[in-house]
Amino acid sequence: MNIMIPYLSDEKLGRLTAEYPNVNFLHPEDNNEVLTLAPKIEATYGFCTPELIDAASNLRWIQVGSAGVERYPFDLIRERGITFTNAKEIYGPQLADHNMALILAFSRQLPFLFKAQQANVWESRKNFPPGELEGETLLVVGLGGTGLETARRARGFGMRIKATRRKLDLPCPDFVDSVHPPGELHALLPEADWVAVCLPLTKHTRDAFGNEEFSLMKKTAYIVCVTRGGIINTDAVTRAVGRKEIAGAGLDVTDPEPLPDDHPLWGYDNVIVTPHASGHSPNAGPRMFELFFENVGRFVKSEALINVVDLDLQY
Repeated sequence: MNIMIPYLSDEKLGRLTAEYPNVNFLHPEDNNEVLTLAPKIEATYGFCTPELIDAASNLRWIQVGSAGVERYPFDLIRERGITFTNAKEIYGPQLADHNMALILAFSRQLPFLFKAQQANVWESRKNFPPGELEGETLLVVGLGGTGLETARRARGFGMRIKATRRKLDLPCPDFVDSVHPPGELHALLPEADWVAVCLPLTKHTRDAFGNEEFSLMKKTAYIVCVTRGGIINTDAVTRAVGRKEIAGAGLDVTDPEPLPDDHPLWGYDNVIVTPHASGHSPNAGPRMFELFFENVGRFVKSEALINVVDLDLQY
């Protein structure tokens, strides 16, 4: 069996070859070699283009290293009957940390205080009203890997957690107060003090937050998003924060990316923009390797793989 992989350290490659001696792990040196090796492979990790799929007549499994998979050729993968797995939940912990960092920054008025620090000003407490998360309501939109970890952390701050999720047959975690179908989003938004958008970007979720959704939020509410920019309509969020229709927005992702340097979102006091940095963590790489390592074993034994993407839902 041949599996195409990207460069791995000697230690990681050694673990794979020791555990799976009947598998040949092929590492192409460049894009030309990718296509040269393609007819020989049954699986691939990290390589997923229409050209590769067309050339790999024996391909049965594709593993990618991202949680978001909106850029991949779903129609071709479905047509070929290929099993497609992603990195769901690999990035959840650090994305959730980033969500809470944005929430805490707004709650404790850190953007205002950072500006005072840069001006060498010991700011008077009467000039900024910090908040307190205890007892406030967080609406987690999308209770997947990132949503679950965000809810778990928010509960530690004493927040009340409501969430939306497509798969209502799954049990409600004990740190979440209630789980609702996506169709109830509009009814839930007026109750939220904080909205954490944790959805994947798919054909179903693009522009899920637009003018109507922002009009339903409290004027004192904040929205944060660390998954994909296209879920929140850029013009709509710009209008909402600019007109103070909501209290503010914390955006690690934007549409487009990078955010143009002349975009008004950069200049609003009630907006925090970070450069799609939430996925970075020293632990993400090791977690990703362990997922791939486990899935190789399952593939060799013809067992069900972890993190199989639903090609219709696109996550």
